[in-house]
Amino acid sequence: MATIEAFELDPRRVRAAVFDFGGVLMEGGPTDVVAFGARLGLDADAWQRIRTDLFGNDGPWARLERGEIPLDRFVDDLHASLRAAGIEVPREQAAGFMGSPEPMSAAERLRPSLLEEVRRLRRRMPTALLTNNVREWREGWRGLIDVESLFDVVVDSSEVGTRKPEPRIYEITRERLGVAHEEIFFVDDIGQNLKAARRLGWQTYLYTNAEDLRTVLAKLGEAP
Repeated sequence: MATIEAFELDPRRVRAAVFDFGGVLMEGGPTDVVAFGARLGLDADAWQRIRTDLFGNDGPWARLERGEIPLDRFVDDLHASLRAAGIEVPREQAAGFMGSPEPMSAAERLRPSLLEEVRRLRRRMPTALLTNNVREWREGWRGLIDVESLFDVVVDSSEVGTRKPEPRIYEITRERLGVAHEEIFFVDDIGQNLKAARRLGWQTYLYTNAEDLRTVLAKLGEAP
């Protein structure tokens, strides 16, 4: 079980809290992508190669999350890669690589208990949402949550043209929060995103389950 001591959080110097969306406040994300190959019956090594090509930091997924290409273009690339690997599926099925064609619009994927903890924490300090996301999904996920009651700042990669783990998106978040890097607490479910934040001085927490995170947020909210 993760504890405050395990990741050396110092609540006394935290003046703002930042949260990832998909994979933290909402279920899914990378885990759905990893599982997609198995759902198609694709060999694990072959799917790993496709994921490396398409979903890596220099691939089309990164360009999509920066808002540089449309979602349709990415789905076309994925569909072509599957065909090249010997998997013939309808394009509509390829579009469900994250569980459904509109994964950010699924209310049942939200983690309400965590959203409530974020709302409570916001009474003590500014909060921000820092999400690598897709322009075409923006209306869907924003319609699921009361953004105004949860966050002072929202930084969406597809709006600002940079994505985690690129340093600029962390700088944008810090600037909008108006605090020092060392005063930020950040929760994400992807290690490379946390590593980039730590290099700037952020205190970071790797999400593994809601219960442990609720405990951490409660302690953070109680700190003097």
